[in-house]
Amino acid sequence: MNICIIGKYPPIEGGVSSKVYWLAKALGERGHAVHIVTNALEVEDEYRETLDINDPNYTPKNVYIHSTDPSPTIEANPSHIPFSKMYCEKLASLAIKVIEEHNIEVIDSWYLIPYCVSGFIAKSFTNIPQIIRYGGSDSQRLYPSPYLNNLLDKIIKSADAPITNTISMQSVTVDTQAFHPKVVPMNLSSHVTNQKYFSGIPLISYIGKITHHFETKGLCELLEACSKINKDFLLLFVANGKKLDEFKKLVKNTNLVEKSIFLDFVPPWQIPSILQASTCVVALEKITSPVLQYHTPALPAEALATGKCVLMSKTLQEKEPYDKLKAGKEILTVDPNNTGKIRELMEGLIENPEMANTIGMGGYRAISKFDQFNEYIEKTIELYKSTLDISCLT
Repeated sequence: MNICIIGKYPPIEGGVSSKVYWLAKALGERGHAVHIVTNALEVEDEYRETLDINDPNYTPKNVYIHSTDPSPTIEANPSHIPFSKMYCEKLASLAIKVIEEHNIEVIDSWYLIPYCVSGFIAKSFTNIPQIIRYGGSDSQRLYPSPYLNNLLDKIIKSADAPITNTISMQSVTVDTQAFHPKVVPMNLSSHVTNQKYFSGIPLISYIGKITHHFETKGLCELLEACSKINKDFLLLFVANGKKLDEFKKLVKNTNLVEKSIFLDFVPPWQIPSILQASTCVVALEKITSPVLQYHTPALPAEALATGKCVLMSKTLQEKEPYDKLKAGKEILTVDPNNTGKIRELMEGLIENPEMANTIGMGGYRAISKFDQFNEYIEKTIELYKSTLDISCLT
């Protein structure tokens, strides 16, 4: 099958980009041709993963990348007033070209703006059936806008198959061929400057954006708790975002500069080795998080699949699939506002890394029972085929 996915892709950071990558890779390994139409090479620096596009992992078997031009030339971004990057128009034009040149059978677009809109334009000119995927952020922020609602409502209704993140195909899935306990850990020694670093030093890791609502991710409480621990350990932040400088000031104010390592975002295929290098991975989203009500982060599941201990907020642990895990045995949970408890748990893991390993492997065995990645891929293929069948009948 020849598939066109219009959406995020590395070097765009984040869960959607990562999910598109793992899906495309799995589809390609099953013999399908997957053409990615994206504006990934134009992503802003604060949301850009550090990667080499010549890395063979960037283009897995049978996966072909078509990105809009990131160059500052007049051809890439023709002058017009008022100026815009014209993402939607450029993606639509590129998608039409890909569809016509590669005998595309189905369009899979993620999420509404600009990807589903550009996919709708491409569908209108090529008559190729379109799957539209949209998530909670779309429903909460974009769809209600009086300036967008008329268009988005009609585009969703025009879809040959609309998929929301309440449907099982949008749930948390992990490619266990990539995330497993035998992954080789990343050597972080080249990223250490003035930090005390030695083999086996306890490593507490956070991976994610640091944006205008980073206070709702429990990061301030994590810093406060760790600032009171007089042991050898390191905090690893694989992070960037508009509030990164502000967050680094907090790290300095809590006297944790010499115990903190900052890495830029990395591509999905490097995440397993970072997780494997970690003693514990933290996910401390608070109930006040503006995204947690409609979004379940996959990173804790990826850490568990790698056999790593995860400390997460009790609010996050109430969401699937984490609600099936036993606190204290397969995962650690905490009220992210309770800095004393965070300190107690962190100190316990730092003093006894073997306890972290035991909990991590307990989490690995538990999450393995709920592994649905292959089922997710097969359901996606069935979706493509059924969308094609319905399209042929109309």
